[in-house]
Amino acid sequence: MWLSIGFVIGCVITVFYYQTLVFTLFTLLIVIAGTYFKPFLPVMLGFICGILAVWLHFLCFYSIYSQNLSGNQPKLITLVVQEIISQRESTYLKATITSPKNFTLFKPPKVLVSINTEHRIKEGSTVTTWLRLTKYRSQKNVFGFDKERSAFSQRILFKGKQVGSAIQVSNTSAPSLIYKYRRYIQSIYEDTHMSWLYYALMTGDKSLMSYDDKQTLQVFGISHLLAISGLHIGLIFSIGYFACKYTLRVFIRTIKQSINLSIIYSFVGFCLAFCYVYLSDFLVSASRALIMLACILVVYYTSKQALRWRALLFALTLILAIDPFSLLNPGLYLSFTAVGLIFILVKNMSHAKLTLSGFLKGLIILQCTLFVGLLPLSLFFFHGVSVVGVLVNLIAVPLVSFIVMPLLFVVSILNMALDMTLILSFFDSLIRVCFEALLLIPVEVRWFDAPVIALPMLLATYLSSLLLLVLPKGKIISVLPICIAFIDSVLTVKPNWQFTVFDVGHGTMVLITKDKKGFVYDLGPIYFNRFTRVHSTLKPYLDINGITVTHTVISHDDKDHSGGVEEWLKLGYENTFNITQPAGIESACSEQKIIFYNLLITMTHKKGNHYSDNDNSCIVHISDGIHSLLLPGDITKLREHELIADNAELKSTVLMSPHHGSKTSSSKAFIEAVSPEVVIHSAAFQGQWNLPHKEVVERYKVINAEQYSTGEYGQIIVSFYQDSYEIDSARAQSAWFLKD
Repeated sequence: MWLSIGFVIGCVITVFYYQTLVFTLFTLLIVIAGTYFKPFLPVMLGFICGILAVWLHFLCFYSIYSQNLSGNQPKLITLVVQEIISQRESTYLKATITSPKNFTLFKPPKVLVSINTEHRIKEGSTVTTWLRLTKYRSQKNVFGFDKERSAFSQRILFKGKQVGSAIQVSNTSAPSLIYKYRRYIQSIYEDTHMSWLYYALMTGDKSLMSYDDKQTLQVFGISHLLAISGLHIGLIFSIGYFACKYTLRVFIRTIKQSINLSIIYSFVGFCLAFCYVYLSDFLVSASRALIMLACILVVYYTSKQALRWRALLFALTLILAIDPFSLLNPGLYLSFTAVGLIFILVKNMSHAKLTLSGFLKGLIILQCTLFVGLLPLSLFFFHGVSVVGVLVNLIAVPLVSFIVMPLLFVVSILNMALDMTLILSFFDSLIRVCFEALLLIPVEVRWFDAPVIALPMLLATYLSSLLLLVLPKGKIISVLPICIAFIDSVLTVKPNWQFTVFDVGHGTMVLITKDKKGFVYDLGPIYFNRFTRVHSTLKPYLDINGITVTHTVISHDDKDHSGGVEEWLKLGYENTFNITQPAGIESACSEQKIIFYNLLITMTHKKGNHYSDNDNSCIVHISDGIHSLLLPGDITKLREHELIADNAELKSTVLMSPHHGSKTSSSKAFIEAVSPEVVIHSAAFQGQWNLPHKEVVERYKVINAEQYSTGEYGQIIVSFYQDSYEIDSARAQSAWFLKD
């Protein structure tokens, strides 16, 4: 058991803290303790095994070998299509690279690639074409969905761009059993109103779900019902267990009494659960639940005490031995915490009488316990909680467990021989009514956004809960971890104000914050006339940090600066333009000075026509009396010289380079006038204009200014204190396995 504990600790420390001081100090502590205290030796050995497991897994499955991608030369690549993501102007797909085979040591990596062809491409197709491969990289921001981590978890290591038109597409290979199963399930339920729900429950594939459906389930706190996890595996196991039990009753007289029939029932149930996991293509959550089930069964049939805590420990050890990077999945912590809470309830309620009222009481207690027990994790990972989640789960969990899943299972089997249309239609109507009734719940009580909870506070909360549970006396000590974390949070020096530049590719999206109030400068680009970074990047950052935006200004009407305006207005922020652009968003900003919570904001706009519309950009200077910031938009050298001639207030501590670092701007005279200590370039990584331009970078080097590009560093945050400032970036916070 102690060996397993050391192994788990080693995996956690290596995955999250390798190449940091925490890893070094913790390793030294473990080694010293294991050397001088022999009872601690198994923990040290397990710890070392955990470190090796992480490294071996990374080297075998994620490190790229024998290919020089820096040359960016096209390569003849053979792919097997895993998923068709989009089929508009071109086919955008996720595929597995089958040739050449020397990209990674074991198991071929995946790639996201766009292909232009008239050939019919489907899942399972084999495609051979010339691709220019680059390592997978996306825009990187502190909050919001982390695409790079998600891609890493799926082993998507590359992005590919087709070179030329030569291509071979083969659809002759026989479809896999998983593909046939999914098509079979889809064909059964495709004419029903809730087909996306039934398909997701039976296959674990959420590709048929719309974004709105996913969001709806999340705000009601029932999205876990569609992730094939412990609930589903337990249901399938129970179906197999009881089906075998009642089937064998017919032959019970011919079976020796010395045989433990429960083992046979459990074996059949486990086999059925394994088939279910296999048909789900071994989803991470499904595989994890299957391993937990196996460990619980082994401990149950080999130990005198059922449901020992060591079953959870062994399951966690086995999961991490198979894939230590599953620690990146929030579902791991949610599922193990939930099972642990269930174990506690089972132990405390094992002597209760099994009656209908007792069952309902136990169900209510279970849901309330899970809600409270998982609340810190929900706040940490999802930055909020479903307000009506307890009530909805009280109805949804029994409905799915005892009605929906068993009926879907029976219908899916009997449909091979019988016409189940009438039964399915009646069943679908009932589920649709239930779902529509769910939508009647007011939006304002569905989900509560909360400020981000720090990791120390999260750990302190669960440590205090654990001490409260295990300490026989002196339970007052259990509040000590929370008190320490709270005091540390209070004593930590907070910045007076912050300047945040979001990573939005080629474009600008800036936020200045002071006392939880926000001033937004530009709203970033719009992609394909459909996608912006307002919902995915800016809004999550505001909600998580509890920031209220009071002012918004658009520097000028270029799509890389004003692309998110429409979405911003839909979110109800039209009043934030009243002071900055009172004549309308299409007009120039108003020349004025604004006191923004003790910050002096000076807005300048040159009236009249210029050679370029970029020179009409609204120029914003912000100062706290000690530190200052200049946002010049896309002005060119012409406008820069005009500002110098007009004796405009330019000198600043931090400068956002004009026009994303283009050589049309950042003249030598302008740089000398501003004399920045820090220069930030808001530009795309290896964009088509290769910004910031080398000449511009060299000009700023002459004055020894620190330079940061969002394309290289991701989101950049400058925190201003009384007499100093600190610079942080999203990529600096990335884990070691995601760094370039």
